[in-house]
Amino acid sequence: MSASLSTLQLFIDIVETGSLSAGARRHDLALSSASHRLRQLERSLGATLLNRTTRTLSLTAEGATYLQGCREALEAMRLAEDRLHHRQTSLTGDIVVTAPNDIGQRVIAPALAAFSQAHPGVSAELHLSDAVVRGVGQGIDFAVRVGPLADSALVAVQLSPDRRRVVAAPAYWRQRGKPAHPAELVDHDCLVLTRDGEMQTPWHFSDQGSPLAVGIRGALRANSGVVLRRWAQAGLGVILKSERDVSRALRANELESALDEYLPTPSGLYAVMAKDRYRPSRLQALIDWLKRWCQDHQ
Repeated sequence: MSASLSTLQLFIDIVETGSLSAGARRHDLALSSASHRLRQLERSLGATLLNRTTRTLSLTAEGATYLQGCREALEAMRLAEDRLHHRQTSLTGDIVVTAPNDIGQRVIAPALAAFSQAHPGVSAELHLSDAVVRGVGQGIDFAVRVGPLADSALVAVQLSPDRRRVVAAPAYWRQRGKPAHPAELVDHDCLVLTRDGEMQTPWHFSDQGSPLAVGIRGALRANSGVVLRRWAQAGLGVILKSERDVSRALRANELESALDEYLPTPSGLYAVMAKDRYRPSRLQALIDWLKRWCQDHQ
């Protein structure tokens, strides 16, 4: 059985101090405990390492050989720890992020590009998908998502406030009329997001503080938020979308919102990662970068 690193260091310290009691003091051990550990070490090796008398200690030939091996092993361990510490604390290494198509292309992709330019030691990879979060902690460092968490195995760090908006092209609203209440959406052509082949319905609202679910329908469905937004801008129907995804189109009057007073309490844009995951400095630096980026690029 291999000896522990602390036992190897104890053996080295006993030799360097020339005293079992002095070596024990370095490790805050009782003399009896240090002596017991030394005897166990020798027993496990099947060799006597030290010649001991009441006044002196001296290395045996086997002890001298083992001492050299101990020093080399501890030095190798220190070098490995130094390299790991440097990797964890310096901005080097790989980061893999997944994000929804729309916000991933418009917000996360340029933010990652700027981060990579500022920190050339970091290699970043972006996966775009509107599907349910998968693979976080298993090859993916974190996922960028809008809204609250449903998976208790994950933890979310808010990057910026956000909320969903009901929007359509001005021409669509002129032709079909804006709904005055969410229930009226059943009479509209709604553009529906699908995930893993399932429609993401109903749409959720708040009516005088009470939750309200509306079962919408429509002829067009897609698993891409980008496609849904472009369909809406083309006047093909109504979408429920993250405010960040439609902010530019709203400012350009390509889309108009409705039912703002019925929208649920704003949630946010989050970096979602595995619980209890240690965050290397490069990962924390990217999360902080994304917070600033989202604030500066509304």
